[in-house]
Amino acid sequence: MPIQVILVPAGAEYQAVMRGLKAVPHAPPVVAVPAGPAAFRAFLETWEDRSRFEDQGILLIGLGGSLSPQHSVGDGLLLEQVWDASAGDGAKGYPCDRTLTDELAQRLGVSVERGVTCDRVITTVAEKGRLGNRYQAAVVDMESAVLLEAMPQAKVAILRVISDDCSHDLPDISGAIGPDGKLRADTLARSFLKRPVAALKFISGSLQALKTLEQITLVLFQQ
Repeated sequence: MPIQVILVPAGAEYQAVMRGLKAVPHAPPVVAVPAGPAAFRAFLETWEDRSRFEDQGILLIGLGGSLSPQHSVGDGLLLEQVWDASAGDGAKGYPCDRTLTDELAQRLGVSVERGVTCDRVITTVAEKGRLGNRYQAAVVDMESAVLLEAMPQAKVAILRVISDDCSHDLPDISGAIGPDGKLRADTLARSFLKRPVAALKFISGSLQALKTLEQITLVLFQQ
């Protein structure tokens, strides 16, 4: 497997990937990175091992939100191109490494789609619909375009597992990830209390997606 390093958001996603690799004897190193574009960009600028992986195979893996009714909670997707929505009208699309992406898609039996990166969690059905239509994208995340822009020489593949679909609003958790990329537990708790039914659905979807993330990681790297 031509992947020299795995990048995954710190916290539950990192823990799921590590559980998946527990039975893999020669797995590549796994690096926990901060969530969100600003914190991730700052991490990449100061990452000590960046020069070592500048032209290597990098897998960015984690959860994402569905922008398409074709993809529901627990589905795994590989990305062929990611748009940076934070640039507004000047949005630019960044390609992933086609050879590596196709190899992983064949191994996992998942579809290859277009993605979009935003600077906050997208919580409403209406906004997901607008994003999906504008960028012809199937999944939204907060890190992918940052990596592709920062390390253009690297052979990057991006794998996302859907944790929330496009037919239900989430609790307003847009402020739950701080500028440092860390989860603000008190903000999250308050937003959950305001929308308890939506919160339960979101938690259930996240747990299902994390289980899939663990299984996909094992399948990808087991001999």
